[in-house]
Amino acid sequence: MRDYTVVNILDLMDAIGEDESRTILSGFFCPKNAEIETFVKKNAIEFAKRKISITYLVIDNESRVVAMFALTHKAVQIMSAGLSSTVRKKIQRYAQLDEETGMFTLSSFLIGQFGKNYQYPKASMPDGEQLMDAVFEILEQVQHQIGGGVVYLECEEKPQLLEFYQNETNQFKIFGERFSRAEGIKYIQLLKIF
Repeated sequence: MRDYTVVNILDLMDAIGEDESRTILSGFFCPKNAEIETFVKKNAIEFAKRKISITYLVIDNESRVVAMFALTHKAVQIMSAGLSSTVRKKIQRYAQLDEETGMFTLSSFLIGQFGKNYQYPKASMPDGEQLMDAVFEILEQVQHQIGGGVVYLECEEKPQLLEFYQNETNQFKIFGERFSRAEGIKYIQLLKIF
């Protein structure tokens, strides 16, 4: 990613310590999605230390955290019936079909969080495509080391988000939905085979 450096939060903590890392993260501001802001400030370090997920910080040339994304792996179940025959064939390379339930179970890479730090001017932030490119640079390295080929994410049912994830560049496909009663939010589930 040109003009930006992507830093694994574990590497940041090794370099400057946990307390200083917490101080840096405390300034992350994401009014478009309070869940992302809360995750960065309260969970990113603990999740990384426990190896639940790893947060990557996007740093600009002025050493400011301008964006972030968090990655992990997760087993996901997908109904075979809702998939095109092409997608079904591709998924079969990574999954097992349970004939009784009609569900594929597969291990996938999960983009758990994905957002920008609005503390800084918009001009200093990467655009969504640059941020997604950074995600896939990391995932391609992991794929080379351990295999896999399915990426999964969930997003709120907002037209702008769905358009971004499904555009010609990103090519995620909807495969399901999940309703969070605790949050009162419907999440759309998308996947991409790469």
